Amino acid sequence: MGKKKKSAHLFGVLISNKAWKDMSKKKPPYRLQQLAKVNSSTNFEMYFFNMRQVDPKTKLIKAYYYDPAEGEWKKEIFPYPDILYRRGGATKRDKSRFKKFMKQCRRQGTLLLNPAQLGNWEIYNYFNKVESLQEYLLETILYREPEDLINMLNRHGKVYLKGVTGRKGKNVMRVSLLPDEIYQTKNYSHRKNKVRINEFDNTEDLVSYVISFYQDKEFMVQEAIELLEVEDRIIDLRAELQRNKSGEIDITGVSARVSQKNSPITINSVAYPSEEFFETIGIPFTERIKLKQDINRFLRLVYKETEKKYGKFAEIGIDFGLTKDFKIKFIECNSQSAKVSLLKAYGEEAFNHALLNILESAKSELEQLKGAEVYQGWLTRMRNWFKEGWIKIQ
Repeated sequence: MGKKKKSAHLFGVLISNKAWKDMSKKKPPYRLQQLAKVNSSTNFEMYFFNMRQVDPKTKLIKAYYYDPAEGEWKKEIFPYPDILYRRGGATKRDKSRFKKFMKQCRRQGTLLLNPAQLGNWEIYNYFNKVESLQEYLLETILYREPEDLINMLNRHGKVYLKGVTGRKGKNVMRVSLLPDEIYQTKNYSHRKNKVRINEFDNTEDLVSYVISFYQDKEFMVQEAIELLEVEDRIIDLRAELQRNKSGEIDITGVSARVSQKNSPITINSVAYPSEEFFETIGIPFTERIKLKQDINRFLRLVYKETEKKYGKFAEIGIDFGLTKDFKIKFIECNSQSAKVSLLKAYGEEAFNHALLNILESAKSELEQLKGAEVYQGWLTRMRNWFKEGWIKIQ
């Protein structure tokens, strides 16, 4: 491999193809630079790769790593990681290789910091079976036929359509039933960076447009809530949670995100610390204290219930809304949060603190696993010793 290891543990960061191209041009994304910088506190042998650099036959990976002594990013070949942190997924072309890689990682005991992607429908379907979360959930169904959409619209007046998977507000549309049986759709165009609004005077045209929008992909229909609004801009909240070095859940920040005007989602939004925002909109101090306690209780509950199904996570981003009477409503979870709102609202120090939590929790988890292995080895040796001794006595 041609270079000395900094530590006994290899920390692999799976990144997107776009991030890999940027690194190839010697322009590593800011978030990856910060992760490498924060690693100076934990001293992992950290490397960054996309799926096309993985060789499942040799179990070797071509990757970039940061050399702090020379202040440069360099390329090297590494073995499979002891710890895997997924910051990007696999394209359709790489799905087969990704599945094999993940299977090999699990077999060799790689610690997975974000073991599942938390798809919208899958997590909502699971939460629907969790009694303690019922008060936070919105009515949500999987679209099967036009009556599913029409019945939900008649019942709620407004609904959100969401792809069963997806991030960054992609594949999200709001449909509203207006006076005179007019149906309005709103969605945010990432390509054009603007809100698209359409209106239909019959259900057939509405359904036809919706079906063409999703292009045979599965989507869900969800009750829309009357979120807090400021001057035709909706507000939702993004919480960033990690497990820290003590294994406790740390709520690093809760950001209030204010959408673009008339946008159905808060992508490319302005973000503020929630405490500051609640004060600005005039919530009395005692009510703010209670609201914060209620939010923290909700967030920890979502985190723990998610882990019950999927296993331990080093981090989870949780989106939720507040109704106009300040009731908490769950929106979605994210196991690969970019922490955009955290950085906007709380700055680089909070952002780096979140990254450090992830690294330190990984280090603690490895030490616990190593301790368990040592104990299991001792237990096995003792059993063998007693067994051999008993045979000699006989």
